[in-house]
Amino acid sequence: MVTGKELAEHFEVSIRTIYRDIEKLGEAGIPVASIGGKGGGYYIMENYNVDNLFLKRDEASTFMAIMNNLNFLFGKNTQFNDMVLKIENTYTQEKNTDKLNINMSHFSMESELKEYLFLMNQAIEENKLMVFDYCNRQMEYSERIVEPLQITFSAGHWHLVGFCRYRNDYRKFKLVRIRNLKMGDSFEKRDISKGEIEEIFKESIRKSSIRVSLKFSNRMGKGLTEYFQEADIHQTEDNQYIVVDHFPHDEGLLKYILSFGKECEIVEPLYLRDELKEYIKKLLLPYNG
Repeated sequence: MVTGKELAEHFEVSIRTIYRDIEKLGEAGIPVASIGGKGGGYYIMENYNVDNLFLKRDEASTFMAIMNNLNFLFGKNTQFNDMVLKIENTYTQEKNTDKLNINMSHFSMESELKEYLFLMNQAIEENKLMVFDYCNRQMEYSERIVEPLQITFSAGHWHLVGFCRYRNDYRKFKLVRIRNLKMGDSFEKRDISKGEIEEIFKESIRKSSIRVSLKFSNRMGKGLTEYFQEADIHQTEDNQYIVVDHFPHDEGLLKYILSFGKECEIVEPLYLRDELKEYIKKLLLPYNG
């Protein structure tokens, strides 16, 4: 339920235009109903389904460009392919109008990625366990049995999200670290919402993270938004930059800081400076002989 005034404000047109457009929708067969008086407004009659997506030609072309670039990832996925066919059959596509080129594969395992995504989609749909060898940050492999829930793409990487029976907790598994993936037995899906899972991950990050202050040279300043939130970046009086953020306290943090080379210095905590010094000493051992 929405009022004519709210519609006018949203679309930045006059109320008279809204009245005229609602009348046109009715003429087109869309059952827009209305209730007068306080608390009233316009609404589409219950149980009515829109026949098509009402996408403009340019919108449909852009959508299809995205779908076509993602197609190789989903292979034989019935739901994805049916969705693409519906769009193609609803809209006449112009040739050579693709404005987007998306490659969400990983350079070292494109063929495995396609196979893994297919298996994971199937396992999620059929409530089948996923069994695989997983390499952690310490480069140690262990067999994992996981109740898969969803597949996500973030920070340039694909992840499998699910309940790990080895850790007895919910985990995200980076696909590039998975080997020998196969489906296992059926399992009974746990009663948990997406929001609850996200809160579990947030709490896990909070527990393992430390507050770190980093100083960057002026040369790095304008490029820092590629790596950090703008709100966490502060320019100093001597034209250097301070970034304050929370990071998981592990070897990966030291590697990350070193990736900036001489442009970055740890300000706080002091014990992290000492850890980095010791780490660099170990890095130099093979070159000291």
